[in-house]
Amino acid sequence: MFIVIFAVLGGAVAYLLRPAVPLIGQLPFSTIMTDGKNLHGLERLAQPYAQQSLEYLIAGVVIGGMFGIIASYLYALSQDDGRHHRTPPRP
Repeated sequence: MFIVIFAVLGGAVAYLLRPAVPLIGQLPFSTIMTDGKNLHGLERLAQPYAQQSLEYLIAGVVIGGMFGIIASYLYALSQDDGRHHRTPPRP
């Protein structure tokens, strides 16, 4: 569960921090997800920005997922500590 949550958070942060096209601003999500293939005419000049934005998004999801793996591992370790260190009951 931690992996999915952190991957989504990483993707959201990467989406917000994606590069902006000069004089236009940040590209819409649909353009990023198609890698800029749906751009025509002069809009084609923004295709490298769409490709870079997609790379940011993929990197954000991967890095977020890695943090999620670490978080789930640490959570599992904290849950195991309480189970293995109990003193046996007195007879």
